[in-house]
Amino acid sequence: TPALVIVGVLSTFVYWRMTATMSENDDQQPNEEEDAANAFLKYQPYEPPATISSDLKVVKAMWFANITGTSLQDRLESFYESQADLYDSYRFRMLHGRPKMLKGVARHITPSDDSKKGIVWVDLACGTGANVENFASSMEDGSIAKVYLVDLCRPLCDVAVRERGEKYGADKVQVIHGDVTDLELQGLPPAGTVDLVTISYAVVMIPDWKKCLENAKRLLKPGGIFGAADFTVAPDQWNVSKNFWTNTFKKDHVYLDPKHLPTLKSEFDELESEYDYGTFPYTPFFMKSAYFHFVGRKRE
Repeated sequence: TPALVIVGVLSTFVYWRMTATMSENDDQQPNEEEDAANAFLKYQPYEPPATISSDLKVVKAMWFANITGTSLQDRLESFYESQADLYDSYRFRMLHGRPKMLKGVARHITPSDDSKKGIVWVDLACGTGANVENFASSMEDGSIAKVYLVDLCRPLCDVAVRERGEKYGADKVQVIHGDVTDLELQGLPPAGTVDLVTISYAVVMIPDWKKCLENAKRLLKPGGIFGAADFTVAPDQWNVSKNFWTNTFKKDHVYLDPKHLPTLKSEFDELESEYDYGTFPYTPFFMKSAYFHFVGRKRE
């Protein structure tokens, strides 16, 4: 693993220079631009600045982290504590499914009669709450009335409070430190009152992930929108690639599961979904991991 990092750093310096400034709009097609212009929510790229120094700090924390603890919360906090402040500047270049999912959410969501003045959004396993920045204008113009940011990792919640809560105000952003599988978690809105629930790159870390989906469905109004994106193993993926990424992620308690996307399709009315492959900063360009994104609607 250390050799892989060294090779990646030496061989992909140019890749960093490209991806550090790459716009998520580069591959946007004309019909997507038209859909975005007419959408209720206005998606916009969010690309926190990064330096080689900040990236290497994250790489060190990711590849050489001493993950301790017996509970999920303990493991998360031991892994993210040293990199929480740099979390977003590195990861937006490896979480390729997240912008696709958020764009899809923006395409499909329409406010119900009782939320015309602004929707209620719950972002489960939110990390630092960076997804909010992709809808900054919708936060400011009232299209999003309130967002609840929920995460089990306290260092990431602390960043969410500082970067999102203080920016948009406590009346707009509520950060909840807690377990997304807890159906009675204090601070969440009442069941059946939420317009949008999202979860990105977290299902693979949640042991009882089906309970998380149950919570999402419980919170959503009938017809509410659910969006997810995550690493996976894809049906067309070579076995050697499946085994490599499955074992690599497992070392960090990240568990790829081919059942994730089929389960989402069975639990919600599918609006869009996709398997694809993406690169990582500082690894050779040919080392791509499979991911999916999904947008669905809660059945009436």
